[in-house]
Amino acid sequence: MDKSITKKILFLYPYSYWPANPNCVSLIERCESEGFPFDLFCPSLQNCRGSGKEIGEWVWLVRRIFLSALKQSFSRPWKIWSIWKSIFYFFDLKHRIKIGEYSLIVTCDASGLGLLNRLKFRGNTPLIYLSYHILFRNELRTQNEKMLAQKEILMVPLVSLALSQDNNRKNLIAKELKLSPDKIRCVAVAPEPRFSQLKSSFKANNSKMILYCGNIEKWNIEELLDVIAQGIPANFYFRIHTHFKPPKSLHKRLLKLHERQLIQFTFSFLSEKELVHLIDSSYIGLAPYFPKNDSWMVNQTLYHIGKASTKTAYYCMRKKPVIVTPLPSLTSALDQYPFGRAISDWSTIAQTILEIDSNYEDFSNAAWNYYQNELCPTERLNLFWKELINLVPSSAT
Repeated sequence: MDKSITKKILFLYPYSYWPANPNCVSLIERCESEGFPFDLFCPSLQNCRGSGKEIGEWVWLVRRIFLSALKQSFSRPWKIWSIWKSIFYFFDLKHRIKIGEYSLIVTCDASGLGLLNRLKFRGNTPLIYLSYHILFRNELRTQNEKMLAQKEILMVPLVSLALSQDNNRKNLIAKELKLSPDKIRCVAVAPEPRFSQLKSSFKANNSKMILYCGNIEKWNIEELLDVIAQGIPANFYFRIHTHFKPPKSLHKRLLKLHERQLIQFTFSFLSEKELVHLIDSSYIGLAPYFPKNDSWMVNQTLYHIGKASTKTAYYCMRKKPVIVTPLPSLTSALDQYPFGRAISDWSTIAQTILEIDSNYEDFSNAAWNYYQNELCPTERLNLFWKELINLVPSSAT
């Protein structure tokens, strides 16, 4: 890269665990490999980078920061230090932006743009917008959500370049935000091929792992646990892995299923290499999605999941067939690349598993082809990265 950036790039990520987002991982890797200084602010101190600090997730979402801080201080006095620390870091960041410490700002979703609005950002620095959860206006329920949508709209004219996952989501966000499609690039939310491909070998008498890896929520697998566990056929077993310890009631459910020898489950943080190793040891991956109308983050934006399905991307990258729900954006991919099956009645999962098992190599090859031809983000990310860096003002060189 010819351009030498002396000012920092600012990453504002509104969720605690940005390493779970392959696009963000890839952008940070490019900063590091090319020697570009950067700060990353997010709600979790252990995941901040550079001189970035943790700004509590509530700061990104509430309408009135000080009022919310006071209410929380009284209702959760044991959190008072972290509450007011977030306020301090908020104003410190506001000062950094005001004095021009950053040559480029990269942020995500409505909450990221909302925070920038609250920071009084006026567009004096190029702004990159990464869209992962679309805030559809007809889903607004609370005053906080309505406020967030207003702030997002106010900031859209300042966006220099935006990222979506595929053409369908690109058109949706362009229409929702009145954002010019010419500013939006498409890159699947998928990992780059960082690890050598391992050839899995399954002997006829070995049990084969049916893997679900990810959060356990009502919009994915939580309500299916018993149905799937009881439907796993002989010579297969059901494995669940999640990054964090489940809530108490859910943990009890998992333990009961484990005691009945219907599932294996683990909860611990895995590095990407460890995650890939787990997937390599599996046979079939599960990626169910059930849109819920009680939250805009898992309703229409989930219905149009498409190439934003990180689970599907990881499974296919490792040549694993996938069982999904029949959402149009997933079934259209399966029509072109039959890398698995979509089922609406999960009590029939045994038949689906046996169908895949009977023609496993074809499903596995289709998964790999889908990843290589549609999901592998490297080429598109390189183009996006080049555009992103070229937006840096010449005064920053």
